[in-house]
Amino acid sequence: MSEQKDVRMFPPVPIVYETMPAQDLKWEYRVLSIDARERELPDVAELNELGSAGWLLVSVVKAGEREPVRYYFVRQQNA
Repeated sequence: MSEQKDVRMFPPVPIVYETMPAQDLKWEYRVLSIDARERELPDVAELNELGSAGWLLVSVVKAGEREPVRYYFVRQQNA
């Protein structure tokens, strides 16, 4: 058998497990419905303002020609 002389053994690193109470996440939702025949669609500034308030745009839906455009937002509720 040959011995490896260049092998260095490092001390084991301890692993620490912590138990933390589970925290239920609560979400709130916002739907912005806009009839494009009556009002302009939101511009970048308006969307950035909603984003600054914590809203995340998750979907945009336009079901039909005469239906409003719906913007769906979500954000985590403050505890």
